[in-house]
Amino acid sequence: MTIPEGLANRVDLLITDANGVPRGKTVESETLDEAHLPRMAEAVLFQCIHGTYAEETMDDLNPKDEDLILSPDWSTYRLTPWKDDSVGQVICEAQDKEGDPITYDCRNVLKRVLERYEAKGLTPIVAPEIEFYLMSAPKRGDQELEPGAGFDGRDEFGGEAFSFDALDRYGPFVSYVQEMSAAADLDLAAVVHEVGAGQIELNVRHGPALEVADQMVLLKRLVKGCALEHGYLASFMAKPSADLPGSGLHLHCSLENAAGENLFALVDEKAPSALQHFIAGLQAYIPEVFALLAPNINSYKRFAGELSMPINLEWGYDNRTTGLRVPYGPAEEGRVETRVIGADANPYLLISAILAAGLLGIEEALEPTQASEEDCWEVTSNLPDNLDLALLNLASSDKMADLLGREFLDVFASIKRSELQDFNIRISSWEISYLGSML
Repeated sequence: MTIPEGLANRVDLLITDANGVPRGKTVESETLDEAHLPRMAEAVLFQCIHGTYAEETMDDLNPKDEDLILSPDWSTYRLTPWKDDSVGQVICEAQDKEGDPITYDCRNVLKRVLERYEAKGLTPIVAPEIEFYLMSAPKRGDQELEPGAGFDGRDEFGGEAFSFDALDRYGPFVSYVQEMSAAADLDLAAVVHEVGAGQIELNVRHGPALEVADQMVLLKRLVKGCALEHGYLASFMAKPSADLPGSGLHLHCSLENAAGENLFALVDEKAPSALQHFIAGLQAYIPEVFALLAPNINSYKRFAGELSMPINLEWGYDNRTTGLRVPYGPAEEGRVETRVIGADANPYLLISAILAAGLLGIEEALEPTQASEEDCWEVTSNLPDNLDLALLNLASSDKMADLLGREFLDVFASIKRSELQDFNIRISSWEISYLGSML
């Protein structure tokens, strides 16, 4: 792809690791050369959240600790307007030395799934809603994260979902995010105050899956940068405190054919066969890919205690107590909303997982359960209740290996096992508080 004119003085070249953390390098734009693309250590694709590397698969796939090629996708180029200097950013494809896509680059995983849809003349359309907390800036040694105070210094105490008064307490930050999003050409559609103290939800406008995934990566980066400017930490952690509601992510999906028609458009206010097959695929295969929707040890603490989210795979019409919801609205906007995803999930991987599960439902013409008209808050399902079980499900899924790539599954699992091992050797405050004093 040709390097465009009018770039900022410097450009951030981005890829995400398995956890969705943007990594890369900043280069002077005048040094960019299409014939000699920038390189970076391929080890970032094996990097764990605690800073080490998944040696298990790195020894097999990258034993010499070689470089990868950063190939910019200039369609993703945006400014970083929250920075003082002239800096742009572009998301890159990770390639090997032959110029082929690296199979365990998360963005390439999504592109692989989308190729299956393209072969059928189909285009998935998605729209995410993502929650996060504004926290007081933590210091080394802190054992807890605390919600940040409003601009007037007053604390929040939670329970103010949809409150404009609560949102206004963070008015300077919210306005800054909206202004910076517009300046960065990001399609931020809505901002809502959620249940938790300092908890905010952002809605991204619907669009083709890869474009929206790219926007999610850039928007999360923008939010963190804007929070830093205002003295906050923006955290997309699934459960930042035992005393606070968790942060989730809802993904709306529809499906267009080659003529641009929505195959999920409702018929007499009911789901057509294509939408029902897609929902059935979600019911059947989300348990196999749940590690991509709840990818961290902390993810599963979101499902414990007092809940304001479903932990089931029931479905229903405008039923927020079900894990899969067909929202109320015009027939032509028919879609399904998946409500069991954590805010901590990698945008590329969570969309890959949902689209892979739905595609299998369509290909296998699966039928869903009956749409529920009941209160399903207390209904549970066969979703794994910890990361260990979720990784076992993912590793044993031949169908997901075919759709997502076996090399990717192996790398992802090895990263997560390394994180689990690190977590298991650390002494928690619970152990100190109870075992240390009483035994």
